[in-house]
Amino acid sequence: MAKITIFVPDQEPFKLSLDGAEQVTVGRSPDSDIVLDHASISGNHAVINVVEGQHQLTDLGSTNGTFIEGAAVTETVALVSGTKIQFGEVEADFEDENAIASGAEEAAPAEAAEPAAEEFAANSAMEDSGWEPAANSARPNGFKDLSPIEKVEKKDSLAQIAILIGVLGVIAVLALVVMTAMMKIA
Repeated sequence: MAKITIFVPDQEPFKLSLDGAEQVTVGRSPDSDIVLDHASISGNHAVINVVEGQHQLTDLGSTNGTFIEGAAVTETVALVSGTKIQFGEVEADFEDENAIASGAEEAAPAEAAEPAAEEFAANSAMEDSGWEPAANSARPNGFKDLSPIEKVEKKDSLAQIAILIGVLGVIAVLALVVMTAMMKIA
């Protein structure tokens, strides 16, 4: 059972079932399946499609963007249970109980096997620190680095030399024009 919980600022959160729908539109327009009355939401903001049983999110060119786990959605992205979505300034949580149940069944055989001594020691250290490794370390589709520090790019030194020679040439021509004009006056 797929659900989405939506947290519109200054409103009570609400949960909607996505079961049985092959396409769910999100936007401020009254024609949207999920109408979000918030200034940061476009009329037709995003769409959630079900393709082969998998929920997928696509931004529809919204003004304030759609984000998955903080990364801008620039192409269709598959949704997994526990995904944090942001439509403009409106946050949402996607849950899929079917995916949780099948994921737990797949994980059970792996947990039954005894870990090697090194893994056991590493796992014990992680439990003590409260740190857990990420379930998936791959960057999501459309990942965009939002760092405020700009990447320094190498400048083309040959182009800089050409510009410098051009500027010196213009100065030399101006100097000749001024000197010629002064000779005619004298």
